Formats: sequence, structure tokens, C-alpha cells
Amino acid sequence: MTRGKIVAVLPDGRLVTSTEFNGDMYYSDGGYGQEIVEVLENIETEEEYIEFVEDFNGRNFRYTDRDLFYDCVYEGCDFYDMSEEYFFKWFSDYFYVKNLSDKTVIFTDADKQKIALEPDALAAFKFGKFYACNAEDFERRDFAEKLKFLREGLGCDMEDNCEYLWNLCSVYDNNHRGANLTRKITDYNFVDNEDLEFIVKEKSFDGVTSLRVFINDTYDANLYRLDGYGNLANVEISDFEELIDDLVNDLERDIRVPLAKQEAYL
Repeated sequence: MTRGKIVAVLPDGRLVTSTEFNGDMYYSDGGYGQEIVEVLENIETEEEYIEFVEDFNGRNFRYTDRDLFYDCVYEGCDFYDMSEEYFFKWFSDYFYVKNLSDKTVIFTDADKQKIALEPDALAAFKFGKFYACNAEDFERRDFAEKLKFLREGLGCDMEDNCEYLWNLCSVYDNNHRGANLTRKITDYNFVDNEDLEFIVKEKSFDGVTSLRVFINDTYDANLYRLDGYGNLANVEISDFEELIDDLVNDLERDIRVPLAKQEAYL
């Protein structure tokens, strides 16, 4: 059960959180996070925030045995600092926060990054680590989660793995200007049987010895790759795991983290 909270910095400076909602509070793959972010983007007042949380609870959880709102106040605790005692302060897997005040506030995430949340801005944190703060980066996170899920379910047919990954990344590239995930796949030098037939013909002109070195000890398969020396090698699931890790790293590296230039406090 993925837990989450909906948080606001109110116009008077108070940091307020909803009760913890227990279930599907992640952002990706149909979680409630997408709706929360879409609504928070348009919320401008404390009243709208309260109305949304009450409506969200009524439609999805129907909690009646607890308060829906809590001030983030506890002696000796800085709820803006998630680098220490995160679970005591927040506990949830995710929290989504909107700054409804007219001042920039600073959150310290679990990686000790100083995250600047400007007026009318929102951000999401996952286990205290900065997650995203704008539509493009939420989409990057969402796609990265899809790739991680694919990584856990890779099959034994290497050609199917490659085709599915290529199609998935091709759609993402087509829908996101400047994205070029398929280039990363190309860089892994996968070779199908059609490509292999052409390469073998070319290598055969250099003689049997050259061809033998090229083929090495590969066994029959429906997909191969070229190793660092340009010779043929069999593809293993670990190759796709490494590729997917590289794709995820590229996506996460492009996420903009709104680091504070100077600390600001309410």
C-alpha cells in the first residue's frame, strides 16, 4: 500500500498536511499522484486546498475516523528538513506540496539538497527525496518507472525484449521534443539476423580466419550484439538490464531540481 499526503504552505506561512491516505498514492501507472498534481497546479487559495482534500477523501478513501488536516508543528522538529527523522515527521512514501504563500520556502530533502519552492509552485517528494516539480519532469519520472517495471519483467526472447523496448522509447521520443532514447538503444549495437547476414557477407571477403574471429563462440539466436572489438556476441538479459539502467539514469539526470540560490524562510 503506497501512502501519501497532500501538503500546502498556507498564505499565513503555516505548513499544513492532509491526513495520510493509504493506497495508490504514487504518481506513475495510474496512481492518485497524477490527479493530485493536476489539481494542485490550479489551486490558489487555502479554501480551494481544503475543498480539494475533502473532495479527494470523499471520492477515494472516505475517512471519517480522523481529522483530515494537521499543522506541521512539533517541538524541536523542522518539517522542512527531510534529511533527518523523515519517517517521524512525514512517514509517507510520497507527499505533494503547493506553496500558497507569497514567499519562497526551502525544503531540505533526504539527499540534503536545498529545494526552493517559489510562490504558486508545487513539488513532490518520495521518501524525502526530491521527485519532480513540473509537467515535463513528472513525465520523465513516470516513464522511468515504466522502464523499471519492464526491467523486472524481461523475458527470455531477446528479440522481443529489444522490440518492445524500442517501441516504448520510440513513442516517448515522438511525444517529447528533444528526447532521443532510441539513440541510446542504437548505441548498444544490437544485431538481428537480417543485419547479421549482411555483416557476415562483408566479413567473408577478409577470409575464413577473420570470419571465425568475428563469430567467436556465439551460439544461434534471434538477436546478437557487437562487442567492444566489433565482434559478434550473444545478448543476455543483463545487457537489457544495463541498457534500461542507462535509460533511467539519462531521464533522471535531465530532471530539473530547483536548488535554492540563497535560503529563504517564512
